[in-house]
Amino acid sequence: MTRIFKSPAVDWHFKFAQKLDRVKDERLKEYYSKPLPAADTPISEVTFLALDFETTGLNPSKDGIITIGLVPFTLNRVYLKQARHWTLRPRQKLEEESVVIHGITHNDILNAPDLNEVLDEVLKAMAGHIPVVHYRRIERNFLDNALRSR
Repeated sequence: MTRIFKSPAVDWHFKFAQKLDRVKDERLKEYYSKPLPAADTPISEVTFLALDFETTGLNPSKDGIITIGLVPFTLNRVYLKQARHWTLRPRQKLEEESVVIHGITHNDILNAPDLNEVLDEVLKAMAGHIPVVHYRRIERNFLDNALRSR
C-alpha cells in the first residue's frame, strides 16, 4: 500500500499580510507589500528566484551569511542579466573548515559590507518572487536570524 503524505497548504498571501501589519522596518514593509503570484497562476507564468547563501558554518544561531546569490528564472528562461551577488562581512570570524568548503577567504570579506548595508537591495530583488533554494533550513533560518539580530 502506498501512502501519500500531504502537508497543509500555506496561505502565503495571508501570511505576508500578517507580517506586513507587524513589521516596523520600512524595507520589510516594502518586501511584504509586493504581491506574490496568485495560487491559481499557471506554473509556466511564475517567475522563481534561485537563492543561495554561503555561511561561516551550519548553525544559524551562531554563524553568519557571507554571500548571497540570486538568479530569477521561469520554466523557459534563466534571467542571467538580472542575477545578483553580494559578498558580506559576517559578524563571526571565518573558520578554516568553512573556508575549505566555500573558498571565501578573510581577504574576500575584509572590505565587504554588513548585510544591513545591502538589505534594501536584497529584499527588493527577492520581493514578489517564489524562492527556490537547495536546503530551505539554511537560507530561511540564516536570513531570519540575520534580520532579527539587526
